[in-house]
Amino acid sequence: MSSAQGYLLDTNVVLHATRQNSPVALAVESQFQLQSSLFRPAICEVTVAELWAFAQAWGEKRKELLKKVVADFVVLPIGNPQIHHRWAELYSFARGSGLAIQHDHNDVWIAATAQIAGLKLLTTDAAAFLPLRGTAWLQVEVLDPKSGIIIP
Repeated sequence: MSSAQGYLLDTNVVLHATRQNSPVALAVESQFQLQSSLFRPAICEVTVAELWAFAQAWGEKRKELLKKVVADFVVLPIGNPQIHHRWAELYSFARGSGLAIQHDHNDVWIAATAQIAGLKLLTTDAAAFLPLRGTAWLQVEVLDPKSGIIIP
């Protein structure tokens, strides 16, 4: 993959970076070279909230790692009116089309943020995002949740 492409990481991808020796995190780095990219990878502020919700059950060591992991990303806020409008359009489309993403408003926020920011989303959530791949709604790479390899 090109290191000139900017990426926004879904919560499920960032979670792997908080796991010691995660094969998914290693595969993501190998395929997308995020650490050597010309662009710092981004996450949506919704992802930060989701991560801290997960972290409530973690020990202090993993919470400290989470702080470091989050600090390595550009955190994109959702307060931009363009993101609000894109969220409404995508949610309405998903609901009208019966797409799974309609059931997770946070996924819609993340998708809208990626699209407005012009970033490609990296996710392991095939149910929510695979139906949007190859559409005008979103640039997305869906990864296998066990290996981190791109799902063809």
